[in-house]
Amino acid sequence: MGFVHFLELIFVVVVLLLVGIPLFGKLQLKKLVETVDPENDEYKHLLVRKEETLISIKELECDLNTEKISDSDYQELRKKLEAEANEIIERLDQLEQSRKKTKSTR
Repeated sequence: MGFVHFLELIFVVVVLLLVGIPLFGKLQLKKLVETVDPENDEYKHLLVRKEETLISIKELECDLNTEKISDSDYQELRKKLEAEANEIIERLDQLEQSRKKTKSTR
């Protein structure tokens, strides 16, 4: 009985190796260990925030058109969202300028 379990174990290990080596053998270490670029991460995050803010402005306009919010609330919220969008766009511009300078010095 113990010998049968041993053979089953050997069989499972062989199958795992036959399947696993082709799947995981081709992974590149460069992809597994990637250098962290905080500036690039911030840039990507800001792009997402910009899109979210612009979508929020569009939704706010729809809420005004369907009379879900008052005109005064709309004006107040729109000013806040526009200010946030402007800050995000300014920071994105700064990061883009920094990227261009870095590329030109290489």
